[in-house]
Amino acid sequence: MVVVGGMRGEGRLCNRMTVQRLITTCALLLLTVHATLAQTEVRRAIPVSQTEEARLDINDLARFLSGIQPPADSPLARLAATPEWNAFAAEMNARWRAFDAGRLQPIRNWCTVGMNGIHPATLFYPFSGPDFIYAQTLFPGAERYILCGQEPVGELPSMEKMEPLSQTLGRVQSSLKTLLDAGYFVTKEMRDDLKSQGTLPLLCVMLARSGDRIVSINQDAGHAEIHFLRAGNGRPSTLYYFCVNLRNEGIGKGGFVSFVKQSRPGAAYIKAASYLLHEPDFSTLRNLLLSSCPVIVQDDSGIPLRYFDQTHWNMRLFGTYTPPLDIFKQYYQPDLAELYRRTTTLPLGFGIGYQWNPRDANLVIYSRK
Repeated sequence: MVVVGGMRGEGRLCNRMTVQRLITTCALLLLTVHATLAQTEVRRAIPVSQTEEARLDINDLARFLSGIQPPADSPLARLAATPEWNAFAAEMNARWRAFDAGRLQPIRNWCTVGMNGIHPATLFYPFSGPDFIYAQTLFPGAERYILCGQEPVGELPSMEKMEPLSQTLGRVQSSLKTLLDAGYFVTKEMRDDLKSQGTLPLLCVMLARSGDRIVSINQDAGHAEIHFLRAGNGRPSTLYYFCVNLRNEGIGKGGFVSFVKQSRPGAAYIKAASYLLHEPDFSTLRNLLLSSCPVIVQDDSGIPLRYFDQTHWNMRLFGTYTPPLDIFKQYYQPDLAELYRRTTTLPLGFGIGYQWNPRDANLVIYSRK
């Protein structure tokens, strides 16, 4: 009976073990299938562009946004093969050639005489927006550029956010239109065009078009710091952009004034500044410029003549002083007009600021004695 009972027990035990193995096998099979399906879902959830994103070079992206063909092995090469990008590149190349020949090259020619002896290590350019190209053209030897305005810093578009491509490229074209046509950014247009993309893409476009190579970009919501190597000589330089309210109630916040002072700018550049430095609301910035910058290069939209004590400042006048545009007619300066009338001025040869026609343009270099 024992044997019989034992045989029956072993049979039951064998049956239980077989069932358990089957359950275990099924469970493992289900887990394997589930894991495979999960991996498949993960693969489907990850866009192909994330792989491309890891290989994306920031200089290729800057060139792509400026209409310059990226390398064949760049993830951007497939986008550069589209009709949208080719039309964009053709227009950008044509417009930039005209801009360089008609506006930038005359400045380079003039700088050999007009800017002789002015070689600041640090340039301060308030109300600049993303206008790095004029800063670098007038001050090609600077090691640091401090640009600022109320326009947001923004960010460079990722591969995932590049499309629809026509929209991304259209924003770049729209943002640069007035600069390429007239040589300056319009504040209202910048407010509309840059609220989504910010200034950073345009700064990178200008670096790419200058032939500079970006080394790194550090940024947060309030500022960007771009380290780059100059075209030709490979000299390290830094471009800072600050999003800051330059009115008296805003400029003192966040340490911006301290940063400018500690940077010890060797010169300031002011153009197309909406004549805001004529207003009492911008007296803090005006005083910062006058106290911190030994050289100020500006058109008539900058600091009014009356704030420059001629016992402390030398002046060199270039071009012709003409009344401001009608929308700024209240900022006409009779004393500056008189100074131009009785002074032998030097030729300018290019448009600057709101006076895009060379025969109407003015530029004054103030140097502290």
